Amino acid sequence: MHPRKAKEFIPQVAEKTGLPLETVEGIISYYWQEVRKNLSALKHSRVHVTNLGDFVTKYWKIDDKINMLEKFEENNKQKGLQQMTARYKTAETLYDLRNLKNILAEEKQRAEFIKMHKRTTYESKREHLSDMEIEGSDTGGNNK
Repeated sequence: MHPRKAKEFIPQVAEKTGLPLETVEGIISYYWQEVRKNLSALKHSRVHVTNLGDFVTKYWKIDDKINMLEKFEENNKQKGLQQMTARYKTAETLYDLRNLKNILAEEKQRAEFIKMHKRTTYESKREHLSDMEIEGSDTGGNNK
């Protein structure tokens, strides 16, 4: 696949669709703005971008980031009003990280439930099959 820049394909898309060039540029810039916003926000544990794949939050980094921000928040509590904006942003980020941690825990619990359900279903099928008679040939029809 040959990578292409937006300035190469925007005129082609505008010509094909019959839309003005500004409209196509606006749609494309809005789409990528939303993609960047979803990737940088801590609202989802997984973001899917078509033809690029899934972007997944590294769950093992969440606790480290929470600890770092809590220490930062404690250190900045004594400072003046100029640090107020930074404190609010830190508090918001901490809230989002804790929420994301809960989302990941729920997803893990759901995955474990599915795994357990599949295992019990498979075991019950296996028990059912083991209760059947032993297979053998019945050539004469009178085997006892």
